[in-house]
Amino acid sequence: MASFEIILLLLGCMLASSVFGQVLPRVSLPLAQIALGAVVGTLVTQDPTEVLGDPELFLVLFIAPLLFEESRHANKEALLRNWAPVASLAVGLVVVTTLVVGFTLHTVMPSIPLAAALALGAALGPTDAAAVAAMGADVTLTERQKSLLSGEALFNDASGVVCFEFAIAVAVGGAFSLANATATFFIDFFGGVLVGLVLAVAIMFVLGRIRALGLETPTEFVLFEVCMPFATFLIAEELGASGVLAVVSAGLLMRFYPSRLTPESSRHAVASENVWELLTFVINGSVFLLLGMKLPATLGPYWRATTGMGALRACGLVVLVTALVVGIRLIWVIVLEWLHRKRKVRRLAALGGEVASTVAAAPSSVLFGKDLVRSALVTTLSGPKGAVTLSIMLTIPFVKASGMAFPARSLLVFMASGAIVLTLLLANFVVPLLAPAAQSDGDNESLARAKAKILRRVIKDLQSHVTPKNQHAMRLAIRSYRNRLDLVLDCQASPDTLRLLRVRTIAKQLAFVEERVRTGQTSRAVADRYENALEQLASTYESHRGFSGGRGRRAAHLLWVARSTTGSASEEERRELGQLHVAAERHAIDELRAMEPSLSDEERQAARIIAGEHRAHLASVWLEPTGQSGPQHSPSITARRARRRDAEIHARDIEAAALSLELEQIRLLHDAGELSTHAARELREEVYLLQMGLEAR
Repeated sequence: MASFEIILLLLGCMLASSVFGQVLPRVSLPLAQIALGAVVGTLVTQDPTEVLGDPELFLVLFIAPLLFEESRHANKEALLRNWAPVASLAVGLVVVTTLVVGFTLHTVMPSIPLAAALALGAALGPTDAAAVAAMGADVTLTERQKSLLSGEALFNDASGVVCFEFAIAVAVGGAFSLANATATFFIDFFGGVLVGLVLAVAIMFVLGRIRALGLETPTEFVLFEVCMPFATFLIAEELGASGVLAVVSAGLLMRFYPSRLTPESSRHAVASENVWELLTFVINGSVFLLLGMKLPATLGPYWRATTGMGALRACGLVVLVTALVVGIRLIWVIVLEWLHRKRKVRRLAALGGEVASTVAAAPSSVLFGKDLVRSALVTTLSGPKGAVTLSIMLTIPFVKASGMAFPARSLLVFMASGAIVLTLLLANFVVPLLAPAAQSDGDNESLARAKAKILRRVIKDLQSHVTPKNQHAMRLAIRSYRNRLDLVLDCQASPDTLRLLRVRTIAKQLAFVEERVRTGQTSRAVADRYENALEQLASTYESHRGFSGGRGRRAAHLLWVARSTTGSASEEERRELGQLHVAAERHAIDELRAMEPSLSDEERQAARIIAGEHRAHLASVWLEPTGQSGPQHSPSITARRARRRDAEIHARDIEAAALSLELEQIRLLHDAGELSTHAARELREEVYLLQMGLEAR
């Protein structure tokens, strides 16, 4: 299969996996991508990784940008506060894992050279930053656990790659000298750090000069950032230093370098964030899909060659390697947590007074018992293996320096792939049982109430500024805010309750229309036309079961009314139908208000939601001004379209002003103590996104 076809296949699978991830939110996206890749791998005979040719390309294409992106999002305060345990996990644990896994695997299966086994151990040292970041949605992690996991994921990639490169160099060359290895390590480590810092300073200097000349745009800024990890990696490798460490150090310097907050820097940051979010999604998704596609390709030959026994042995090795990695990590984390709690107890005891007596009275089992093991187990399993591990393993050369095939390459890749799958399964299904996410229904309801209150205030302010000149544009802006308010309120009543109450409201409207016909306020022809539309709407509500309780069908009914009042009918009919619709909408609002005392709490909330929809529709009915009756006074279709386009353009300006008003309402609620700082920040971020979307329209 051609390279281009492989790329299209990966992109298609990524799109499908994102859909599956939303349909099955309980299953993490990496697992869905691995499963989809395994299905595709059984149908595609060619190994998709062979299209890259040189395995070293995986380091440049996948690892370099991933490490750079992780470095850009490093938490400065957390790194400085927990530098010792982070360094222990990122360097010490990786080295110990490399040695234990390597020697154990070589002992169990002597056909695998020690250097190759050590390379597998080094590749299994790094944790997956994307999976770690996704933990917060399903589990409750302490601030210390989040700091350790994020800091470890940032640095253990570099230490794992360095250890891996040493092991592969020995496996390919077959010779090892401690003196040469030590010298090479220091050149790799310090040379990589130095090259990364120098290149980062040079890039920032160039960008600064371009910015001073007023020539920089967000496009150029993002292009510099995207090219930087690839250029840094290649230049460092060409100079004989570690490209991985160069990329990490360059990213950290750019993260720690102080920058001023200006409109230009904000636009650059937003553009950069969007581009990198897409790039990391594509890179991570590609790696996990490739992992799934390689599972059948690597397991199949063993199964066919040994009638299943070789495949079972390979699966047993996967379980053994995974148990070693998880066990070593658990012991390491337990020791770190024990030392941390011991220091904390000593620090509290040194304070003296009541605090010291409380600490002394607390049993040791509370401080160092089951809670310690549980916390350590959560930290251990929350660091699964992922994209970096597989990318590293795929760089194993196919042949040694002597020209012979690299021993057990397929088996090593399979063991790494199996360990990734098992650690992801543990993180996805076991960690939520040990540290379930805190119930936040109350917080969500409080936030929804505050958002609804803010939107109502903005709508009320907009309505107070309606004039004959801006009424059409203002109605469009109010409709947009009503739609947002409906989305907030829909979650406060069940779809069935909303649907049944809408049917009752339509019955009231039908009776009202008949009363207008009886009193001579509406002609029978116009009433029949409007009643037919209402009956069809009620029939749709009664027969259809959906998630919105019928809000979309109600909007479709409004669209029918709008077209009818601006259609090809006579001016008199259009005016009469518009007046009937306005009167029916007002009657529905009055009836909903009158029936509230006899309704249950949920029905009362549904009544308020539906009444709000009727008010929105009443405010957004598009009625043409009526002068003297007769076709000669009716605006042409072209004139009506031009007027609507002008209204839409003006509505954007109104919405922009309304968003600023929304920010002011958020500030007022926060100052009044009705909104927490976190909730206010979340609402402001939503408004910022809407402002950017409005500018892009």
